[in-house]
Parts: sequence; structure tokens; C-alpha cells
Amino acid sequence: MEKEFDFTNIGKRMPYSVPDGFFDKLEENVMVEVRGKKNEDKATAKFSILRSPFSIKQILFAAAAAVALFFGVQVMFFKSEPQHDFASIEQAFDNLDTEDQDYLLAVYDEDLFINEPYNEQEK
Repeated sequence: MEKEFDFTNIGKRMPYSVPDGFFDKLEENVMVEVRGKKNEDKATAKFSILRSPFSIKQILFAAAAAVALFFGVQVMFFKSEPQHDFASIEQAFDNLDTEDQDYLLAVYDEDLFINEPYNEQEK
């Protein structure tokens, strides 16, 4: 390779060539292609459901099944629990053994979260 390269000796020749009138028709050709693709996209989007491998009946059946499943799961897992009144809690406590009652009372007395506000008021 030569150490001293002179760019003035290269000249202005183009290594590529295009057909005559290429740049004159370039804008028109691009616009035709863009318009054609827009029309294809609109047509494809508009009728994509009709071209799907599933029929409309199958799609509607699947949607109805999904809604039924949603409400069925909701009814099974999110049942409202019955409210317990003080009498039913007292009756359940009375049904326990004496040892279990003593244990529950000891845990209740040692619970910091339950007894902390009362201890602060006593001070």
C-alpha cells in the first residue's frame, strides 16, 4: 500500500449506476407502495376475526365459558363467612378443656399488641 495517497487522483466517477429516470419516478413508486400497504393493513385488520381458524360460534362459546368460570370461582372461593356473635364465641370457649382455656388466657395476657395500649394508660 502506498504511504502517500492523493485523493485528487481518484476523480468523480460513480461506482454505481441506476436506470434512466429512476429518481424522477422514485417518489411516485414509493407513494404507490405505501398506499397499497395501508389498504392491505386496513382490510386485514377489519376482517381478521372472519379469517381466524375458529368460527364465531366457537369464539362466543369460549367467551361465555370464561365468564361462567370467573363467576364460578368467585362464588366458590370468596364466600362471605358468617358473623360470630359474642355468645357463640363464649360457648366455644366453654367447650374447651380447662388446660386449653388457661393457655388461651395466658397467651392473651402476654400479647403485647393487645395489652400495650392498656399498659400505657395505666402509667
